[in-house]
Amino acid sequence: MVGSGVFIATLDASSVNISLPRIAHDLSEDFPAVQWIALAYLIGMNGLMLPFGRLSDLIGRKRISLTGFILFGSGALLSFLSPNLEFLIGARIFQSVGAAMLQSTGPGLLVGAFPANERGRAMGLNGSIVSVGLLTGPIVGGLITDTLGWRFIFLLSVPVTVFALIAGLILLRETPRLRNERFDPIGAILLMLWIAPLVYVLRQGPLQGWSSTMIVGLIGVAIVAFSTFIVSQIRSRHPVMNLSIFRIRLFSLSVLIALFTFMALAAIILLTPFLLHNLVGLSVTEAGLMMAFVPLGSVSLAMVGGALADRYGPRIPATVGLLLMSGSIASMAFINADTPVRTIIPRLLIMGFGQGLFMSPNSSSIMGSLPRSMLGLAGGFLSWSRTFAFASGQAIWGAVFATVVIFAAGGGVVLEASSEALQSGFAAGFFGSAGVLLVAAVLASTRGRVVAPPEPDAAPPTPPRREKFILGWPGSPGEASSP
Repeated sequence: MVGSGVFIATLDASSVNISLPRIAHDLSEDFPAVQWIALAYLIGMNGLMLPFGRLSDLIGRKRISLTGFILFGSGALLSFLSPNLEFLIGARIFQSVGAAMLQSTGPGLLVGAFPANERGRAMGLNGSIVSVGLLTGPIVGGLITDTLGWRFIFLLSVPVTVFALIAGLILLRETPRLRNERFDPIGAILLMLWIAPLVYVLRQGPLQGWSSTMIVGLIGVAIVAFSTFIVSQIRSRHPVMNLSIFRIRLFSLSVLIALFTFMALAAIILLTPFLLHNLVGLSVTEAGLMMAFVPLGSVSLAMVGGALADRYGPRIPATVGLLLMSGSIASMAFINADTPVRTIIPRLLIMGFGQGLFMSPNSSSIMGSLPRSMLGLAGGFLSWSRTFAFASGQAIWGAVFATVVIFAAGGGVVLEASSEALQSGFAAGFFGSAGVLLVAAVLASTRGRVVAPPEPDAAPPTPPRREKFILGWPGSPGEASSP
């Protein structure tokens, strides 16, 4: 059931993007306007994951997760029925609320269903599902768009959400809740007010220009809202984000490593399709199939990385995975117009192998460093660090690539530059990404084993009730038991 939520969220994001050109044509809209289909979804999901993670700790992850399925499926159906672009963008915003619920509660529900000594395997399973969604999304999205039309991409997730909702009502048991605490709506609004404009700026800054009035104004809004948010969280008795969790070194370090890593991996997601199409000369379909080797490698080692983390701790598999990714991305910088395709495939596979070894141990560190009664917040940070870092990374590496190409070509249109200028831009992006991954590897090498902290005083255990048990997690809904 949890895997269904993770799968449809990743499948939706990766399949919808490939259909944007066709949507623009069918709705007679310009591409900048159609971009809001993806951008509105991304902004809503990033701004709401952390608040919903916190809320799930207070009222139960089952309740938030099942509500997420309802909203996600309803939003998908509304997207399918959209008569125009404005309605479709609104439906995507509605759907992003459900996606945020599913993304924030999924890791906590999954970890809660496994013993503490198998947390890495649980995260390996989660990573495998994410990789399968990323692997099949572009392929399925392209096939459906070409055969049935782009509307049926949204309809694809409806039966999955119905099945998962029924299964969740039958199989899921409610999780422990934090007692004597309340939700902080003001803090949640302030958090949204700095994350939403920041995501917009990171995505649209390179397109509109960093000196444009809109971008500069939103940067100011984000700075003011962030400062106000921090002050409010310090003063709040029940903050939406308890800043004291950052005193836990393992948690802070693991989140920082995740941010660095996914920011670096955005270079592969953004630049590799252009590298394969504009420099190597592959068709769009061939480039898409080549990109599938990255999640294919990741899914093949995700469970192995989780098992190694359970046995030896996260330091060794995560560090090795980061080094493999760094070396693979650095090797991509040497690809030119004459590079044989057969030599590119191993680089993409090794990139995927590195991801598989890294993601499960690092995710296990994030989920295991906070008390089990705070798994919702931990899951929110886990999902948010991935999506936010991808958004910011694409802005950074896109700007680096464009700047270097224009400088090397002496001006002009970026993708119409010479092969030599394009290669210089790709090399700058890939070498920069490899350097960031090396920094992450150094940080990962200093990490020790995961030792869960005690439960917070605000969540005292209550006497167990025999009639209710959590799947794989003994205790009552009112009990916050330590691993």
